[in-house]
Amino acid sequence: MNDDISQPQADNTDKPASQPQADKADKPAGDAVQGNTPEAVKNAPKKAEPAKPKSKKPQPKQESPWLMLVRDCGQWLSSNRFAAVSTACFVALNIVIWIALAFAGHRLPLNELNTTMSEFDLRKLAASLILTRGVLQLLGSAALIMLVLVLSEPRLGRGRTVAVALGSAVGGVALGMGLCFVVGVAYQDIQSVARLRFSLNPVVLVIGALMAASAFSDILWRRRIRIIGYAAILVLLLYGGNPGNYCLLAAALIGHLIGRLLAGSPKRSSRKENNVAGIRYWQRGTSSEARRIFAAIAAIMALGPLTAVTSRNHAGPLSTLGLLMSPRRIDNDALAQCLAGETTKGCFLQFDLVRTSMPGIVLSSLLPTAVMLVLAWGLYRGRRFAAIVTIAVNILQICMAVVYYLVIPLGLTEKGMGSLISHGTLLACFTTILPSLVFSIALLLSIRYFPVAVGWHRLASGVGTMFVAFLACSAVYLLVGLSRPDDFTPSVDAESLLADLPDRFLPIGFLHHSRLEFAPNSWIASAVYQGVGLVFWLVVLAVILHWMKDTVKESDAMRARAGRLVEIGGESMSFMTTWEGNTYWMSPTGRSAIAYRVLSGIALTLTGPFGEPSEWEEDLRGFTQFCREKSLTPVFYSIHKTQRDFLCKKGWYAIEVGSEMVVDPRSWKTTGKKWQDIRTAINKANRAGITDVYSTFADAPADVREQIEAISEEWAQDKALPEMKFTLGAVEELRDSRVQLLYAIDADGRVLGVTSWLPTWRDGRLIGWTLDFMRHRTDSPNGIMEFLIARMAQRLHDEGEANPDEAVEFMSLSAAPLAGMDPDRDNTGGTGANNEGTRMLHHSLQIVANLMEPAYGFHSLFNFKRKFQPSEDPVYVCYRDVAKLPQIGLAVVRAYVPSITVPQAMGMLKTFSHKS
Repeated sequence: MNDDISQPQADNTDKPASQPQADKADKPAGDAVQGNTPEAVKNAPKKAEPAKPKSKKPQPKQESPWLMLVRDCGQWLSSNRFAAVSTACFVALNIVIWIALAFAGHRLPLNELNTTMSEFDLRKLAASLILTRGVLQLLGSAALIMLVLVLSEPRLGRGRTVAVALGSAVGGVALGMGLCFVVGVAYQDIQSVARLRFSLNPVVLVIGALMAASAFSDILWRRRIRIIGYAAILVLLLYGGNPGNYCLLAAALIGHLIGRLLAGSPKRSSRKENNVAGIRYWQRGTSSEARRIFAAIAAIMALGPLTAVTSRNHAGPLSTLGLLMSPRRIDNDALAQCLAGETTKGCFLQFDLVRTSMPGIVLSSLLPTAVMLVLAWGLYRGRRFAAIVTIAVNILQICMAVVYYLVIPLGLTEKGMGSLISHGTLLACFTTILPSLVFSIALLLSIRYFPVAVGWHRLASGVGTMFVAFLACSAVYLLVGLSRPDDFTPSVDAESLLADLPDRFLPIGFLHHSRLEFAPNSWIASAVYQGVGLVFWLVVLAVILHWMKDTVKESDAMRARAGRLVEIGGESMSFMTTWEGNTYWMSPTGRSAIAYRVLSGIALTLTGPFGEPSEWEEDLRGFTQFCREKSLTPVFYSIHKTQRDFLCKKGWYAIEVGSEMVVDPRSWKTTGKKWQDIRTAINKANRAGITDVYSTFADAPADVREQIEAISEEWAQDKALPEMKFTLGAVEELRDSRVQLLYAIDADGRVLGVTSWLPTWRDGRLIGWTLDFMRHRTDSPNGIMEFLIARMAQRLHDEGEANPDEAVEFMSLSAAPLAGMDPDRDNTGGTGANNEGTRMLHHSLQIVANLMEPAYGFHSLFNFKRKFQPSEDPVYVCYRDVAKLPQIGLAVVRAYVPSITVPQAMGMLKTFSHKS
């Protein structure tokens, strides 16, 4: 039911009055629909079955898979010749120079490429743009260069790709060196920065072209390239500390600016109302794509410490962890002088070496990485608890960093904030917390994309466990320190222990440029010193894994069970109960179930019972009793007349909330004046060379899947409100192998529009298909959706004629939410259910429908579906308690739009005012 309803694709160009002769000249509608694919043209007089053996040629099966793979690779390289040749030249150049240098006595890795800012050598720096230090860097750089050029050249063109790449690289090197110098000055450490040996990465040479190409990409790839690209660069910069990373960032920024100047501002919706109320363009999008982006960023941030480990310089603001791989060792004499306050020269290095020499502290620093990786997986799966915990973990890190860098030092110094600024502490604090702060804010603003809840009771118990663990570990550390103060060097007291307490729980990467006040000198003190943080993070990891096990395994198991029950029996919309976000009530026999969501104290069902048809009356009673025991108010939403009548006889109230449009494919035909728009759409598609393809999402080619996701993303960006849920599927719902796609594709391979169809079974036999996902490109020809729906009906008609015993009984066009409501039709039962409360709820829902109409076009969709001359089957919401009417209305709105922000609501209202 997720339809592109803002523009219902009515064909306004081929009107009957203006082209009567052309329309008569076309074939009859049945032939037109049947003849729009090559297979149909070839086998028009016959059934599809006889043609199948002819298409199974033995030759392809005898061909070696290796030869086929080689041919595919050759075709791909041919279509990406510039990228392949450029990468091959890069690899060949490096190998040739390596061989020449080997004869001259140089060995890999080529450390001679390194330079410093104090002894700057422009020739070495330029050489490092095209030469790599070793084999691993060559392979990695070659892969990245190939990827960048494959993405850039089709968008920019060959000439602009080369020009932008070179211009961005030159400007990036100059600007990057300046940025590195400024950071060194800000940290009061310019001498150390000037002595760092570094080289550039060849990726600097092409990264600007990639960022410039993003300006010419569609919404999907523009967001992916920029967000993931900048996140990866910043993690390299913050954790690695190579001055060359500043050049990489600068080159990317310059390329981004050039691309913006060349392409202009990103395209926005042509409708003004979608750009009002301050709604940020980047905040709109599909939930599936948002999950991918946030999961990718979370994983990149989690892997930051591993970046520090492999860094040669360990000079990034968060790169202390990189000292684990350093050959440098602790200088005990220098450490003693630092702890005694006799010197400050090289003390930060000695402090960092002490921390990284303790296995407990190292493990406690790596455990947050494991926690964040688990949470990244949860973000990808749409788990709200993963989003909440990710935000909480980042906020905890922020708070502890602020306490460590600002609160505690301010309490220990008499010079105030000026001292912190002069020593770079304030900047160190800002740099440390910035990634977590930005990511937390962005994730909080996008919390609506993560609808699968863990449950507040379970969440609260887990948070409580972590808090108790934190208190217990802190208490143990303080008690041991106070009872054995001489086990530390120098001796400790309560003030010094409290000042050091945050260090025990922060990863050591956050403690760079921070002073070590004391160190343990006994095994007991060392065990406590290293162990409290380790135990705490082990508890955190265990709680997160427990949450994942509870929500993922239990939820997936229940959904899989519901998926099996749907195949036993259900109604036209029952397949929607298998989507994520639903909770399930199972009947005592386990042969039927009801899907529902708890919203504002309302247990709002998604259609009626499904599974064994003979149990549905008992299911209605059983679910009602279950809700009563749980102190929930049961409300049956989108149920049909039979179940509605049963409930009304039991004293329930009912109101019609829409009309489902149902077509019988067995009697499908498109003759007559009423079918003029449909025939025109079919004939127009045939003349344009547009064909339809019937497939599942998994079986569709990769480029088709990518195009479908891009079309969906473009559609979502065009809306003033978030993507709707509940009875409206999105891209993630297409992935079920039982869902069929019918998409239109032109001669150039461009997907113009796509529809998805949900199956319905009775006693295990497929009896019908229901339209759900329905979207098209903004520039697709008018009539493309009429063409696809007509083709689906014709396909089902032909299949039914070929095999009458397996013919489907209906093709549902689904119901437009909150459209086609009639308060006076079929809303009175034996109890006189049509009362003032019912009318009030109807009018409230009608107001909501009117407000959402400009953004989602429910009524436009309703009228669009009427073109197919369907029968209208009303769907109802049934409720027992009239006093709950306000909660019911709120629950319905929250089900469709789980999280709507104030700016979005204001945008919706302004949209309505524009339309008015």
